[in-house]
Amino acid sequence: MPNLFQLKKDHAFAVQKAESIVQAAENANRALTDSEKQEADLALAAANSLSQEINKRERNCTLRRQFPNGVIPAASRDGSAVGYARTPDPPVVFTSDYYDQFYAWLGSNGQQIGAALYEGSNPAGGYVVPVIVEGVPVPLAPTEMGVRTIASVVPTVSDIKIPTQSTFGTAAAKAESGASTNTFTESDPTLNQFTLSAYMAGITHTISWELAQDVSSFQQFCVQDLVLALQMYEGNKYVNGSGTGEPQGVIGNVGTGVTGVAAGTDSYASELLNATFDVLGKLNSAYHPGAGWLMSRATGVVIRKAQMAANLFAPVWTRENGQDYLHGYPVTFDGFMPAIASTKTPVLFGNFKVGYLIGDRGGSGINVKILDQPLATAGQLILLAFRRTDGRVRRSEAIQAITLA
Repeated sequence: MPNLFQLKKDHAFAVQKAESIVQAAENANRALTDSEKQEADLALAAANSLSQEINKRERNCTLRRQFPNGVIPAASRDGSAVGYARTPDPPVVFTSDYYDQFYAWLGSNGQQIGAALYEGSNPAGGYVVPVIVEGVPVPLAPTEMGVRTIASVVPTVSDIKIPTQSTFGTAAAKAESGASTNTFTESDPTLNQFTLSAYMAGITHTISWELAQDVSSFQQFCVQDLVLALQMYEGNKYVNGSGTGEPQGVIGNVGTGVTGVAAGTDSYASELLNATFDVLGKLNSAYHPGAGWLMSRATGVVIRKAQMAANLFAPVWTRENGQDYLHGYPVTFDGFMPAIASTKTPVLFGNFKVGYLIGDRGGSGINVKILDQPLATAGQLILLAFRRTDGRVRRSEAIQAITLA
């Protein structure tokens, strides 16, 4: 659909064309020929149709209401004053009326001519074949993000100091007091603490006023892209973050679990399957209720293939109602988990609700703002999405890793 500026250009051209046909006949002091009359009527009909659409657009234009004289001042690219701030002219977009009337004209062997056909006419008397373009781009599938879905997520209003216990107090036997006084041994637990803070992350898109007005669904597409981009950034940090100026990732900050898993003859596959048995014994029984697995989907496929190759009597990888289970514990997939390779940690097992904490400043919602003032003179608006968040390993022993040699 053409924007308001293009509609006004088309209207002026249609009126000028009708006037030039009449003026040529008047200068020659003759009546209009049948072809001239038909062409002038077609131009006037197009001008009338365009005028109605222009009036409708201007009534619905919220930007124009912000100015008392109904004009948005700006400068054109050549420095002359124009009535509307705009981006460079987009490609010509035909109305739905043109599409319908073009095929009606085509089906009638050129006998049925509608006013909207003026949009695609040329001096030779032909019409442009309309091409249909879907208004919303086909979106990409985002990278799988699993940590936030299985961790503890809390809202915060400020930085929080969270104490943790590092060691137990030590009890000891006590002899009976009599001739001498035998006291109980004093032994205190060791405490530590970490800070759950909030780190800003965000992204912006800049779009023209014309695009926002003419393609109503494009703004929704941009907002969805902003939200997914921010979520994927955070998802990567929850797995691989350094913890300095950004969330702390689980990789390298949890229990060591099973290490030195050798490559073997099938590129870690069978050895990794065996390691999933071993890591079950590395997790304290206190964390088994609510425990689960975290890995990439590709790693899951490798373990399933190893299970088939091993021809286990009781399959350890199962799937029920759309949920994958390994040794009876649910599997969560995260595309930011390391791939199977030397020295990498492709699998984590544990209770992530206990082991990992995410704090969202002011709540977990992603803030989306429309900024229409900073680039107003350029006829553009900025879409901004941001959130302040942090993630910390709260109890490292609650999550155990499988690390390859």
